[in-house]
Amino acid sequence: MGGNSAESVPDASADSGPDTASQPAGNVESAVVDVQITGIRLSPPSSASETTRDQTVIQAAPHRTGGDLLQVVPGVFITQHSGQGKAYQVFYRGFDAVHGQDLEFWVGGAPVNEVSNIHGQGYADLHFVMPEVVSRVTVLPGNYSPEQGDFAVAGTIRYDLGYSEPGITGKGTYGSFGERRVFLAYHDPDASAKSFAAFESQSTDGFGPSRAASRTSGVAQQVFNLGEDKLRLLASGYAANFDSPGVVRLADIESGAMGRFDTYGVNQGGFSSRYQLVTEYSGSRASSDWTLAPYAVQRALKLKQNYTGYLVDPINGDTTQLINESTTLGFTGRFRRAVHWLSSQDSIEAGVSVRNDWISQSQLNIGTGNERVLETIVDAKIRAMDAAGWLDVAVSPISRLKIRAGVRVDGLAYHVQDNTPAGESRADTDPNAFSHKLRPPSPGGQARTAMGSHYGPRATIDGLLVSGLHAMFSYGEGFRSPQARSLGDGEKTPFTTVRSMEAGLRFSSDVVSGSLSAFRTTLNGDLVFDAATTRNEAVPASQRMGGALEFTVEPVPWFMSSGSATYTRATFTASDSDFNSGDKLPYVPELIVREDTAFTPTLGHLWSRVLRARFGVALTGMFNRPQPYGQFGHNVFLVDALAQLRLQEVALGLDVFNALDAHWYDSEFTYSANWNPGAAARLVPERYVTVGAPRTLLMTLSLYVN
Repeated sequence: MGGNSAESVPDASADSGPDTASQPAGNVESAVVDVQITGIRLSPPSSASETTRDQTVIQAAPHRTGGDLLQVVPGVFITQHSGQGKAYQVFYRGFDAVHGQDLEFWVGGAPVNEVSNIHGQGYADLHFVMPEVVSRVTVLPGNYSPEQGDFAVAGTIRYDLGYSEPGITGKGTYGSFGERRVFLAYHDPDASAKSFAAFESQSTDGFGPSRAASRTSGVAQQVFNLGEDKLRLLASGYAANFDSPGVVRLADIESGAMGRFDTYGVNQGGFSSRYQLVTEYSGSRASSDWTLAPYAVQRALKLKQNYTGYLVDPINGDTTQLINESTTLGFTGRFRRAVHWLSSQDSIEAGVSVRNDWISQSQLNIGTGNERVLETIVDAKIRAMDAAGWLDVAVSPISRLKIRAGVRVDGLAYHVQDNTPAGESRADTDPNAFSHKLRPPSPGGQARTAMGSHYGPRATIDGLLVSGLHAMFSYGEGFRSPQARSLGDGEKTPFTTVRSMEAGLRFSSDVVSGSLSAFRTTLNGDLVFDAATTRNEAVPASQRMGGALEFTVEPVPWFMSSGSATYTRATFTASDSDFNSGDKLPYVPELIVREDTAFTPTLGHLWSRVLRARFGVALTGMFNRPQPYGQFGHNVFLVDALAQLRLQEVALGLDVFNALDAHWYDSEFTYSANWNPGAAARLVPERYVTVGAPRTLLMTLSLYVN
């Protein structure tokens, strides 16, 4: 099935994080399992709403990047308000995860979230992943499994990589707004689908001014069988350059003062790159299995942005340039063994994870027109370490009951060398500058260290009601690490503490799988994006309460339907000068719905070759997006579709995004800004938006040589 499975399927070659083997595998249509392992029965799922989405669902609708694949995750809505190369803003279960602060991401065995990124804690750019090479998306809501670590506030999302099309694949795409893409791949027909190599190059002129972008990437993965053990090697590289239109005042669009796709003409955009190496050595015996997976990641990000025009500096403008470069080295290790304490289904697992990050970051104020450097806001070097260990026990006291309990302990340490010039910022001292949020004086070259630890208990109770139907309750405590530059010397590292619980039903059969759940998550402190300071600012404690429904139906091999609906009420539980207890969190949509449907009939034979068709449609809705001051943003409803005919070696396909040409807003913010240089500042908060993409058509010609 394309959705849940009631029990995990053993697979020692799992490759999506510290322990994908413990997650429900579903039926990965395009993947090939290298060997059949007759080892221990794996741990039960960690929650009722834990899901997988395999190639059947992934290929149902068109996707441009690996980031687009997040749309198949129940409860997720994504936006891209600053150009095609910037990480998506992700909404999930009442969280505005911004660019990753509340969702833990793993791809191919390496973490994606960036520690202390200057543009946002947990920054996670998924553009380096080609949609064709993702064999499975695994989703763990909440923080109920001990292997979930930093940033697993709302949950964890993992990508397995694989490509099953035998031989050589070549694709050429051309479409609206000058979009062009070349995709090449190779997979040995006699090898596992996890052994492949792929390349892509993409560019677009954009659907309006300041929206051009280009990217290129390559990935190679090989699995080696070493007797009873396996060795998986993964290498990938990616780079992108992109322009950004920035925000515009909603009133200017609605009044006709600006066209739908116009901009304020400010030079914005950026550059992004990622290089990744993963080695995974795994083995399985009759009563145990283990995995050791070291990884290395090198990242670079440059952003030029201006959200407030000439508010802070009415003469030179408020453009900032952000640069973040990082090198990450780490590993995960796991050992699981079958035990016979209460039943033959019992097991115990121990795991360890160590990650070191070396980070260099800077933020400059630059002239909006001449790009002259005006002021250094940040100049820092950071070293961060997170060492974690966990223990996970699964027992079955009676045949219909499984209990999974464990604990995860994380120890975090930071060293910050802050080379920012000492003294007050220009915004505080320049008589021509205006700032409604004063920054504290810089420490001026001060070196600071901080350490702390977090203990996170996790537990799940799983009861079998009737065949295929489970009732489950889950509880977990997790955390989000702080921005390193916010720490004082010798400070005990403060964490955002997360407590989450979920109760629900989970069903799986040969035709239908799905879940229905209710959840509650509390945070002792939160973060909300502030466009005026272009960063996430601390806000009071908060909670999310809601429910989720998801299902996958596959009654016949040529039809699949996968849908979900998630409602969440996100509110503050404490007050400060800006928010009161009971207020809704700004920018977090309350209702997200998604439906993917695919028809894949065999039409017959032509010239002794099989003629197949693929038709798919995806419906995406986002409703009730709160804004500050008790207002709501515009609802969004989008339709994407695809059609393809394939005659063995040749396929011709058409992808249509926003098929109904909905006039929608990708992002909406409410704050004060001033886009008239030299004029008096506009202090009244107003609605600023980025405009969503119009109808886009892409035609793809594919060749397959086996």
